[in-house]
Amino acid sequence: MLFRNLKRTFKVPIYVNFGKGRIELREVKVEKGCTVLEATRKAFSIDYFSSDEPSGHKGAVVVAIEGVKSDLTHSWVFYIHDEKLGGWYFPDQTCDKVMLRKGNIVCWRFYNHKVEGFPPRRPPLTMECMRFGQSG
Repeated sequence: MLFRNLKRTFKVPIYVNFGKGRIELREVKVEKGCTVLEATRKAFSIDYFSSDEPSGHKGAVVVAIEGVKSDLTHSWVFYIHDEKLGGWYFPDQTCDKVMLRKGNIVCWRFYNHKVEGFPPRRPPLTMECMRFGQSG
């Protein structure tokens, strides 16, 4: 039974790109079926709310990570890196709905939607940033 559980757990790197050159990486061990929200809560201090409002948010919305709060121009968005899907992608579901699988990388980005528009059009990190975060 112990060996069966080992196959159900895997590590997920979670990056947070706060902007202005501040990027943090934490790796967490999760079980199969874990959501982005659950994994992020294991790694970072976050504030979020769940909503079924007609605004379009049907699920959890992260409003702060490590004390950095969303405001009128910035919000927290997340991306998943999945080699099977060709790299970084911006999910069309909230973080409590997206389940992680082995090999995924998560990146949260403090996104300036006023300047960059929505949805995000560029990846949250370059490969160089990822290497820096992994070695740092």
